[in-house]
Amino acid sequence: MIRIFILLFLPILLYAQNNTPIKDTEVYIKLRTLKSTTSTVDLKKELGFLPNISNNILATKPFFNTKSQDLKKIYRVKISSDDINALILKIKDNPDIDYIEKVPARFCISTPNDPSVSSQWSLAKVKAFDAWDINAGTNIIKIAVVDNAVQSNHVDLQGNMLAGFDVADNDTNPNPVNTSFDHGTHVAGIIGAVSNNGIGIASAGNNKIKIIPVKATSDLSNPRSIDAGYEGIVWAADNGANIINCSWGGDGFVQTEKLIIDYALSKGCIIVAAAGNSNDEVELYPAAYPGVISVASTDVDDKKSSFSSYGTWVDISAPGRGILSSIPTNAYASFGGTSMASPLVASCLGFIWSCKPSLTISQLENLIKVTADDIEGLNPTYLGKMGAGRINLLKAISCQELNLIEANISTIGSTYFCKGENVILNSSATGLQSSEWFKNGITLGLTQNSITVTDSGLFQLKITNGSCSIVSKSKALTINKNISPSPVIENKFIPYCSTNLTDKILVSTVQTIDFKGPKAFNYTGGPVGYDNFESSSTNPKILVSGIGGLLANISVSITWQKKDQGLYNSCDLVDQGSFPYNEEVSFKIKSPSGKIIGLINAGTYGKGTTTSGVITTTFQDGSPSISNGSLPSSGIFSPAESLSGFLNEIPAGYWEIIPNDDSFGDPLCVTGFSITLSSAIINTNPEVTWWDSKVGGNLIQTGLNYTSTATNIGKYNYFLKNKYEGTCESERILASLEIHKIPEIKATKIDIIYNPNATFNTPTISSPITFCNTEYYVLTALGCGASAVNWSNAQSNNWIHVVANANQSFTANCQTYAGGCPIIQSDDFKLISANSASTLITQNIAANANQTFILQNLKASNKIATPAKIEYNGTKSVELNPGFEVSGNSVFKAEIKGCTN
Repeated sequence: MIRIFILLFLPILLYAQNNTPIKDTEVYIKLRTLKSTTSTVDLKKELGFLPNISNNILATKPFFNTKSQDLKKIYRVKISSDDINALILKIKDNPDIDYIEKVPARFCISTPNDPSVSSQWSLAKVKAFDAWDINAGTNIIKIAVVDNAVQSNHVDLQGNMLAGFDVADNDTNPNPVNTSFDHGTHVAGIIGAVSNNGIGIASAGNNKIKIIPVKATSDLSNPRSIDAGYEGIVWAADNGANIINCSWGGDGFVQTEKLIIDYALSKGCIIVAAAGNSNDEVELYPAAYPGVISVASTDVDDKKSSFSSYGTWVDISAPGRGILSSIPTNAYASFGGTSMASPLVASCLGFIWSCKPSLTISQLENLIKVTADDIEGLNPTYLGKMGAGRINLLKAISCQELNLIEANISTIGSTYFCKGENVILNSSATGLQSSEWFKNGITLGLTQNSITVTDSGLFQLKITNGSCSIVSKSKALTINKNISPSPVIENKFIPYCSTNLTDKILVSTVQTIDFKGPKAFNYTGGPVGYDNFESSSTNPKILVSGIGGLLANISVSITWQKKDQGLYNSCDLVDQGSFPYNEEVSFKIKSPSGKIIGLINAGTYGKGTTTSGVITTTFQDGSPSISNGSLPSSGIFSPAESLSGFLNEIPAGYWEIIPNDDSFGDPLCVTGFSITLSSAIINTNPEVTWWDSKVGGNLIQTGLNYTSTATNIGKYNYFLKNKYEGTCESERILASLEIHKIPEIKATKIDIIYNPNATFNTPTISSPITFCNTEYYVLTALGCGASAVNWSNAQSNNWIHVVANANQSFTANCQTYAGGCPIIQSDDFKLISANSASTLITQNIAANANQTFILQNLKASNKIATPAKIEYNGTKSVELNPGFEVSGNSVFKAEIKGCTN
């Protein structure tokens, strides 16, 4: 009943994360040189540039006792000023100052109490109880709880408690001044509550964790604010902490904080921090500083807690909703938040380190990531943004015992492939290990060590050995959407027994496209201003397309200026020309896959004495580095992180730069952005291949041209396609070679029966000729050249006169061919009376023909070339059957009419 009373009546404390500095009156000032050799501050000697120095300033050197020369130069100064921003702008250009920045507010990251949870479901979820049976642990690991306060004599904590310190009030008492300072005690219970003592709760550390309580909130402060969190980190690092837990944070990169994080890491500490409760992917600090293990929160069903922050900067997830733990005084309550997820990870890390003390920090972090349970299938809208998964202590311990600490997928074939192709995925499982395959988080029901994949998706592999299961990182398979342009082909219509050597050569041409690069793509939007983590618009983006294959090289150029004036929305104002805070500038770049690489970190540039003006900075691997403290200048430089991290990615999609200005005043103004990309393509020439069928079939030749070996009369179809390396092949298109008979009979209509001296028009009328009344024609055999012609009516001229007054047909043949080919007979040339009942017209109509067909029941399945003027006239019917074709430039008419006289 006591526990229920506390849960029901504990004051509901809901504090939003606050991005404003504490009371907006505190700043960090870092001097260029060390002014004193003591920890006390002589204001006039050391900070004489501050106004009204005798009345309204309180200054300390909170990090003077460290061994870091950089930290010794930092002052924390409380200034009673109506406008701290105006003061910063006034003194920031003083040559004694390396930088001045506001002290940001940092708050505990927990949510109101959740009275519905009354058991330690989180320990069961991460299988802590089972892990203890595998290995009980040996070494003692010291974990510092840097928080608002910790009840060091709590009945369930004191057995695992070491001496601590109050860095906020500078005394040795880390205990809460009242019960509202409950956050740190709750965190401490999750980390190191005494197990098997018959009291209260247990912790994942299984009594192998010793708690170092570090109070970072003043007795007089808001109990949810963290006044001296970074002073607490320094104290913990200097006083034997192996792991430091920070269940607090706030927005905004701060140079002083980054120096402190680097200092603690250099001392061999692991830092674990809460990712935040803002339900967005805005980076929270200290969790987002490099080297810190950032923790998101999950619910009992392994779904992201509704409050939890997320993002590619998150390292791992852990249970964080309704977590039962200790609170002052000797009581218990359930809290929720990433504040609760972070200490669970810290406790798990401590227990693993106790079991495996030889593990390095990097090995330890890698172990909890590769053994985390995959939860992406349960969180499809947060793919890649919940870290490596939800921590599993049992798997971490047992897998290390079995030496199964990774699952890898290898591929045969590119993971960037064309529709119709396939990729073979191979498992790294060996011996007694078994495999299971997943696509987009759903099992495929396949357990073999090798699978063949034909479509895109995110594929994962789970390898199991006994109680240990490891899930691989996702392997993305992507369909290539770069399609090679189809060839252009000129079909051939050639005469039988042609002696022209080029007649049978089908010639294709291809469109030349540079899929390899380098290609430059440019931002076309307007200027964007940045200051104090705010911006005037969205980040500049560029849409990339037309690069084939995978990335082989990349460079990034940004045109920008750090102006000595105004805020993020004042880039259109004139630069004042003096002392801009260049060290506030940072740039990152984000690829279409979501990977982010740092180009330049905050604190790299120096302040200098004058503005650098508008510059263009190009980032390219292998170039000289930007020297720390140098002034911004145009040129080509190495990025902070290697751009090789983008290699073998797909270039297509939106690339985004992420500029930032991390403190107040002097805006960063970005006016230009370009990216130059090259692919891994080796051969830039297109490959044209010829095939004997539209789909499948046999390859018959490679190259732009194809020489047919056909000799017989008929139409021969071939199919060709084009492919550039790194792209997908074009559709196969039809190429045809038609060998027509020689001679070919054409007719000319005349008005007389016979006149040997008459001059006839060029013969254009094709077979059949239909007539209503008697008509007269000259039939001409074309294509025999100098050879005599043999007609079926026994004449031997190149042409003959005929009278169309009855159904009749004629054929002809050349007596000889220039190529010595066998003699063949022409097609029948028919003259048909319109009174005939039905005739199927199959012979194609040549270009420039002007002809009328009249029959009782007219059927046609022929092609009309362009241009032509053709009329189909049926006394009773006209049928256009399959095979009939007429182009748009020909005049064509079909009607029911018949003879009119």
